[in-house]
Amino acid sequence: MKGSAPSLDVRLTRSQSGNILDIDFVGGMADMGGAPGAATGPEQSCEPGSTSTAVVVSGRKLKILEHRVHKVEMRTKESEEELVVSNLRPFTLKVGVHDANDVPILDCSLPLRATLLYENGAPVKQTSLSEPLLVGETDVVALQGAATFKLRITSLSSHRDKQRFRIQVAPQDVHFLRSEPSLNVVTDPMKSVTKLGRTMPAPPPPPPAAAEVNQVAVDAIRRKFHDTLEVHAQQISQIMETQHLLLQELEAVSSLAERVVRAKTAAA
Repeated sequence: MKGSAPSLDVRLTRSQSGNILDIDFVGGMADMGGAPGAATGPEQSCEPGSTSTAVVVSGRKLKILEHRVHKVEMRTKESEEELVVSNLRPFTLKVGVHDANDVPILDCSLPLRATLLYENGAPVKQTSLSEPLLVGETDVVALQGAATFKLRITSLSSHRDKQRFRIQVAPQDVHFLRSEPSLNVVTDPMKSVTKLGRTMPAPPPPPPAAAEVNQVAVDAIRRKFHDTLEVHAQQISQIMETQHLLLQELEAVSSLAERVVRAKTAAA
């Protein structure tokens, strides 16, 4: 007597674009001890938005590849560079998707979103209904391992207690961020202004101390008149030798005169 034919269900898992991500056999084939060809588990997938339980590639992280601002100033007190952007012009931010070994992941797409934060990481609250705080290409899909945002901050630092801003980039789907916290990156702080103005020149170096100035002047004079001073020194040495010889001759003449006087006195 023939046994009943096993019931075989084939489950296909597709992404939003229609690509097949997983093939799973359910029913008779599994009951028969797992015939050859039966899927043993879901495949790995790095495409977000799929409707299956496909495993997401782990160890991914976001990395800032390029951050172009409008101006770089020097903060005098801290002696550090300060990034400056104008609220009238967009700036560019490029973010890459890398694996745990810092290698770009080129074979997957990841929808990302840029949001505005304060320098301390707190979210910036909307104070008016006129214009969003961050405009431009705030939602971008990372293709072939990178996403480029063109953004403009509409708020001014002067209107926010002189606080600086950062841009945070993270997946649009919050579930990805919960399962992969490294899919999150923030930029260096930026000051938002209206007019960029001219670049301030670097402050001049402090003047040297008076003792250093005097010593420098003396050394310069020595270098300039070195040869002249050498000639004068030789002339002075010769004069001193001549004077010494003259003194010796005067002493000899004086001694001779004394002997002559003594001889005349004795003769008289």
